[in-house]
Amino acid sequence: MKNIVGRKCCPYLVNPLNLSKCYATQSVDSDSTKSKAASDIAGSLEALGFVSRNKRKFKISSEGEKWVNSDFYSSEWEAIARKGVLSYGVTIGFLNKIAKLPTNFSYSGIYLSYPHTTEIVKYTDSSGNTVYIDISTDSQRDSNTRTMSRLIGWCVTVGLIEPLDFPANDSPLAHIKYREFVNSETLTVRNYKKTDHCINLFNSKPYVSNPLSYSRLHKNVASLRENGGEDLRNATLEYNNNILNRRFVFVYALNYYSKLNKSLDFEKLVAAMSEYSDEFFSENNDPTTIMESESDIADIAGIPFDIDDYGMLVPKTTINNDVLIEDAPKESIELAKKIIEEMEVNQ
Repeated sequence: MKNIVGRKCCPYLVNPLNLSKCYATQSVDSDSTKSKAASDIAGSLEALGFVSRNKRKFKISSEGEKWVNSDFYSSEWEAIARKGVLSYGVTIGFLNKIAKLPTNFSYSGIYLSYPHTTEIVKYTDSSGNTVYIDISTDSQRDSNTRTMSRLIGWCVTVGLIEPLDFPANDSPLAHIKYREFVNSETLTVRNYKKTDHCINLFNSKPYVSNPLSYSRLHKNVASLRENGGEDLRNATLEYNNNILNRRFVFVYALNYYSKLNKSLDFEKLVAAMSEYSDEFFSENNDPTTIMESESDIADIAGIPFDIDDYGMLVPKTTINNDVLIEDAPKESIELAKKIIEEMEVNQ
């Protein structure tokens, strides 16, 4: 390990009592910490397109095989890794967030999460008491912190951004040049510089091969642990399909028009969705207000957009539709197609 990554112990498993020895590799001993670590690493590799998941098993992809077989000290390794990082929808969302910032920027204040909708619903608890609850549609702050740390680490590793005022090795390869940064136990650097790879990303329309799929357009509500407890969890679960459907239809429609090099008419989209209100919206909540908030899902899904002078949404990428719909219910896909058909009729 010392010869390969520059240090003799894993920086990510800091519990001295843990017998697994390393966060990211197998060992003789295993425990719950190790299991969580293995799942975390596998999820990251899946996000980058280096492995694919089939139920509880993983298979190395062709890109993963190329990456593993490449020389760690080569530009080929870095190029494959960069392609993987740029294939992930959430990375694209982060890079879109910093696109309008100065070349030298601070990531403080950048929030990349599931959208928050102020959505008050009527809920009856197990005792028959009726209460009004603002359902939970967004990510918690600690989740955003973990996401940002990982994205920044990936972007530095593949040469999309560079940490300012941090010691660097003499190498043209980012993952070698900033090895000490990449191996750091915690993220302490706040200021970064965008490289040309980052600055020029949206000069053309990138294709994002690994966007979020249907089921990942909302957090795991069943394991919700927020202030409000059981009532908040159960009330949110009641509307989980509505949340997933409206986010899915928004991303699906945006990508549909992106592939045609057209813009999305937001007002027509909301009008068409309102015809099937029960599938998307809760009672007594304004569809336009809800969808204005939900439009933020485009960033982490991998298809950010600009708004032109006529209020039309102009997609900045095209995403892999097969991944978007891979775990979507058939009914949700058909509903998305109906929405687009109604929009086309009313043009």
